[in-house]
Amino acid sequence: MFIFSYWFSRLVAADPGRKRLKTASKATISVITAVVIMLIVLKAAGSSQITAAILAGVIGLMGILVVNDETTNAKKVTTGLVALSSAVSLGIGSFLSRYGQAENIFLVLLVFLSFYLQKFGIRYFSLSMVAFMSFYFASILHVTFSQLPWLLAGVVIGACCAFIYNFVIFKDRPANVLRSSMKSFHIQVNLVLDLIIELIQKKQIEPAQIKQYNRNIKKLAEYARVASEELGNTDPHDIWLGVTAEQMRLYVFDTVMLLQTYSPAIRKLSELKAFNHFDIQQLLLKLVESIREAEVLNENPTHSLTDAAQHLQELRQKLSELEPQDKRYKDWLYLIRRIETISNHVIDEAYELQQAIVKQEKQPQKEAEEKEGEEDNDEEKGLKPSTKKSIQAVITAIATLIFGSFLSPSHQYWALLAGYLVLLGTETIGSTFVKAVQRSVGTLLGAAVGFVVASFVSPGILEITLLFICVFMAFYFFPITYSFMSFWITMMLAFMYDMLLGGISESLLLARVLDTVVGVGIGLAVSALVFPKRTRDKITDTSVEYVAALKEFVHTYLHRFTKQYALANLADKGMELEKKLKQLHVDSDPIIKGFVGRSRLQQFLTVFTAINYYAKHLVASSTRNEAFYKEAEFHGVVMEVEEKVASNFTQLEKALRGERGTYVYTLEDVRQKIEQSLDYFDTSVQSRNLQHLQLLHNIYYVWKINQSVVHLAKELGAEEISSED
Repeated sequence: MFIFSYWFSRLVAADPGRKRLKTASKATISVITAVVIMLIVLKAAGSSQITAAILAGVIGLMGILVVNDETTNAKKVTTGLVALSSAVSLGIGSFLSRYGQAENIFLVLLVFLSFYLQKFGIRYFSLSMVAFMSFYFASILHVTFSQLPWLLAGVVIGACCAFIYNFVIFKDRPANVLRSSMKSFHIQVNLVLDLIIELIQKKQIEPAQIKQYNRNIKKLAEYARVASEELGNTDPHDIWLGVTAEQMRLYVFDTVMLLQTYSPAIRKLSELKAFNHFDIQQLLLKLVESIREAEVLNENPTHSLTDAAQHLQELRQKLSELEPQDKRYKDWLYLIRRIETISNHVIDEAYELQQAIVKQEKQPQKEAEEKEGEEDNDEEKGLKPSTKKSIQAVITAIATLIFGSFLSPSHQYWALLAGYLVLLGTETIGSTFVKAVQRSVGTLLGAAVGFVVASFVSPGILEITLLFICVFMAFYFFPITYSFMSFWITMMLAFMYDMLLGGISESLLLARVLDTVVGVGIGLAVSALVFPKRTRDKITDTSVEYVAALKEFVHTYLHRFTKQYALANLADKGMELEKKLKQLHVDSDPIIKGFVGRSRLQQFLTVFTAINYYAKHLVASSTRNEAFYKEAEFHGVVMEVEEKVASNFTQLEKALRGERGTYVYTLEDVRQKIEQSLDYFDTSVQSRNLQHLQLLHNIYYVWKINQSVVHLAKELGAEEISSED
């Protein structure tokens, strides 16, 4: 029963905000509606132009997928322009069909524009993409001028269907997306908490349980990022009266931190036999269970948070009874205290949210931090990336047209489409290679499965239903893996060819696979030979961006200790670091999946992941509200640490770029001086000692971050020097 409940919850939470479901549903229903309406119109007019119905479906699909402007009004304008772009492209295509190579020249021009115009905004890319696909459609079917009126009617119907489903029936409702995202987040939180309860109850933790826990933690981090992004689009006060975006972000961040802290702590506690201490085990169980039962965003809150606070207080009381000097406890007491500290943050944040919802009062938003608009002085010289990419695309288009005409003269544009799509959205040789492999494998499997299924299914309602299922599955899985999308799209084409051609042959599908492999191969070759962007160069750029963001993050954190009333929205900055770290992993994926040099890169990624973990602990600092130090001595210490750490970040950036002569400060002498200057036995300076202990606590993870930065810089050739040098 637990397994069924677990996987049902995973299924419910698997699509945060229901974004994939909504997009795939809109696209599929838009295609179905456009095709059906156009078929009805054609039948009423006594026409047999089935191609017009197919084009209506294509425009109905693209009007959903390629319209990605920032505002709703801009999206509406682009949807109208999509119809115009398609109509003009079809008109030119029907005109050029009689002039041989002129058709190919215009197709190459559209390929160039679809890449080059991206630098002017997403709208221009969308229109160029639609123009390319429309001209591609006209070229494949050899559209004549006499067929144009019905095709234009199909364009209008397809665009109207896309407009209705995008802005009337399935119009954007950011509040619903945010609510759904938070629901997915809480479901995943409870799944992880269930696993934590199981770990606490176990006398011995199995490696398989740890792997399952880590997988769920990764999922939770992803759901947290989705929820955080939605908080940038929607004011949570519109859903939960009295709640601010900052409160919600801090709660989400603290919850993720809590669950990430639990795993290593509980594993270590189990190894040290801490759960043999029955009271500790039971108090932890009660604490976790009460947190799990809390319905934080419920307008009629339960008593679970009150119970959690009570169990937390009982845990504190128990800890105070245990002597740290006792050998039975000293090895694991600090782990319990770590759990107690971060649990306190989560309970406090959850309680604030509940109180805000109950009172339903609009909370004043804190002023946003001022961001200096610095000009980018490091702008790449020479050709811009969009220009380079468009040149790559043109060369690929010309080469695929030449090879395609030899491989399959009747379908010479298949190779062109494969080469075009493999370059789309890829920046490096490695990412192009990964996409090329995914598309080739997806096409091969889709062709094989599609051929087998089509041979057993007669053209009719069942095959049409399977075709639309393929459309839905392709765009539902597209954000997850490109291979799945290629698989379902190829299956869809197999059914389409079967219906249009009255049957499908092995040679036709074999030609489809061969053209795809040739197209992606040419695209990959051009990516590697013409203006190549090495994967390692992209990794370097992303690493430098991460270090720069981390430098600003640590500066903001330490700034609070020397400047009274300094604002520090560390939760937002922490989420930004999380996104940059994820991008670093994505950029590294082609090398990690390969063999050459992956070992060293994996070590670097491990260090960056550790740095990110330490940075999140800074957000979870117990003194996040008031941390200003009035003592001049502490001012000097913090400012020295801030200056040296900032220098180390700068030197690491230089080392990552390959510059020589870099150096880093270890700061061990500064740390030792601070720690040894504390006088535990002088009761006359008790308040000063308390402030000193707070300082040691507050900068502990700054030391950990600096140690990691020093390690990375030394691996890249930097010299280690003392802070006194």
